[in-house]
Amino acid sequence: MGTGTLVKRGSRWLTAVMLLVAAGCSSRGAQEIGVEPRPAAVAAEEEPREYDLDPPAAYVRAVQAGTRSTSGAPGPAYWQNSVSYRIDAELDPAESLIRGWERITYRNNSPSTLSSIVLNLSQNVFAEGVPRNRYVPITGGFTIDRVSAQGQTLSRMSPTRIPVAQDLPAAPAGYAVQGTLGRVKLPRPLEPGDSVLLEIDWRHRIPPAGAFRTGWEDALGSRAFHVAQWYPQVATFDDLRGWDATPYLGDGEFYLEYGDFDVSVTVPAGFLVGSTGTLTNPEEVLTEEARQRLSAAIESDSVTRIVTGADLGAENATQPAVGGQLTWRFVAHNVRDFAFAASAGYVWDVTGAALSSGTGGTRIVPVHAFYRPDAANWQQAARYGQHAIERIDRMLIPYIYPQLTIAEGPVGGMEYPMLVFIGKPSAPESLYRVIAHEIAHQWFPMMVGQDEAAYAWMDEGFATFLENRTTGDFFDVSDAFNGDLAGYLSVAGSEHEVPIMRHTDLVTPYGARGIAAYSKPGVLLRTLGEVVGEEAFQDAVTTYAREWLLKRPTPWDFFSTMERVTGRELDWFFHPWWFETSVLDQAITSVEGAESGSAVVTVANLGDVPAPTLLVAHTADGRSISAEVPVETWLAGEGSATVTLEAQAPIVHVEIDPEEIFPDAVPENDVWGEAPPPAAQ
Repeated sequence: MGTGTLVKRGSRWLTAVMLLVAAGCSSRGAQEIGVEPRPAAVAAEEEPREYDLDPPAAYVRAVQAGTRSTSGAPGPAYWQNSVSYRIDAELDPAESLIRGWERITYRNNSPSTLSSIVLNLSQNVFAEGVPRNRYVPITGGFTIDRVSAQGQTLSRMSPTRIPVAQDLPAAPAGYAVQGTLGRVKLPRPLEPGDSVLLEIDWRHRIPPAGAFRTGWEDALGSRAFHVAQWYPQVATFDDLRGWDATPYLGDGEFYLEYGDFDVSVTVPAGFLVGSTGTLTNPEEVLTEEARQRLSAAIESDSVTRIVTGADLGAENATQPAVGGQLTWRFVAHNVRDFAFAASAGYVWDVTGAALSSGTGGTRIVPVHAFYRPDAANWQQAARYGQHAIERIDRMLIPYIYPQLTIAEGPVGGMEYPMLVFIGKPSAPESLYRVIAHEIAHQWFPMMVGQDEAAYAWMDEGFATFLENRTTGDFFDVSDAFNGDLAGYLSVAGSEHEVPIMRHTDLVTPYGARGIAAYSKPGVLLRTLGEVVGEEAFQDAVTTYAREWLLKRPTPWDFFSTMERVTGRELDWFFHPWWFETSVLDQAITSVEGAESGSAVVTVANLGDVPAPTLLVAHTADGRSISAEVPVETWLAGEGSATVTLEAQAPIVHVEIDPEEIFPDAVPENDVWGEAPPPAAQ
């Protein structure tokens, strides 16, 4: 093909190769495969653009108060309130009804005196007339039978007397409910350093399959429950805005206080329960044979069946019970939520995962899989979970919890502390992916507890990035990011795209949420690793996770930490990608002198997002040569740049970023020449 002729690349993401960047390199630069190229020469100058990551006023005030810092680390005066729950619950599977009796101890570690407590009543999203942004089956939501605070039984009042969305110090003692929120006006104010005891009795019907994040279904020969958002829960009071009185509408997820749970779940004998926390009474609910199998399985890296299909057939899955019911008791510490799964049709697999002890050694953490025997590919679920948690544990800070449970049922994929709900994907890789994605959430947001509704990318983007990394490792494939890259490029810069930083409940339709919260940030975290170098990226992310372990960071904490640890100013990267729907569009506009082996390549920056331009050229004899136009060229306002490539043979193909680390919205103009010949041996 003649000099200066451009060729369309086509569906470039279908042939992409995932790049694990060489540790410590902030850019690829020239690679000596042919002859090193001369430095790039810049072309005409344009007006440089200013980029700024100005934080909101609440964040600025927090820095001034010392609870946050300009470095991105928690400030010296950082504080966080805490909560503990003692819950006794009974599940009636036939009626899909759950009843609960709850004691909440809430400690005020803030400098503020609190006259009221805000409650999350998320199950009310299934009540008639409650605002929501998803379809739901109507079940009625919570019925609250009793509320007491500070030893006094409280009366329910209207939201006009006790406003739910805001505090009214003059309101009388009592409680009010409005949609998915409640507010308890305390008989006595809660002073800094003091705690308050609340008691709540409640009940509700669990929604059927077709709801989201929680539900029950009759399938595969038995009924299974995924139970979440199931108990009245104290909302978050933080250093940025006080009470988080954001209603649960369905799309957005959760912003929660860390605390301790002691939960008893009563179910019919024969039901297995997988849950957040550690089972404290196995001798009361498990047969002796199951306990022996469990003890041996925890220390093994092979998969052991604790309760088998034969046990189910012999009605020997659990201990027998006088009265027909058994109570399973679980305890969990330093978690932000609690959920459980239950079914009389579950078999139970266990294997051990070798994880970091945090002190240089290794500890074995059990990985449990509860599923109905006919669920496709689920015999591999424990092994999939073992691989994913071990791989992520090596990539990030150590997993801090004592176990991990994977439970099959009506919810396609959802995460809770130490527990993930998974559906029934038909293909092995699909099952692995959803398990790996939900396990990644054990780090974000379970261990690093950001506001998921406001900034969904802070957990979903990281989980997508980690899912793709672990999938590529497990299946030994180089194209694990292709689906998310294709998803983003399908809407990049169009009216269907929304900024990553938009509040989740304001993003419609659901496809836009998937791109903004999952695919785009998941792909861009890989891009960021190329910008700063893989080693620096790894160091920065682990620093961020370690400093904010069991705390609540914001995007500005993450941005500042990345800049501090990598030593790079990154406003130019985060601002257009995260706050806008600008696109990257770099193009090869001409190639001259290719036949002589000394080619002058002109590239243009046609989009609004700056990025390094990574060039790879191929010669007729199968050699390759690479060069880079640094991002500083485009930040200086240049519209085009030229690069001279010196080779020992005619150049037949030139391409921008063939490994697609930078998501270019117009891939057709990134390629010049004919298809590259086979690489020289």
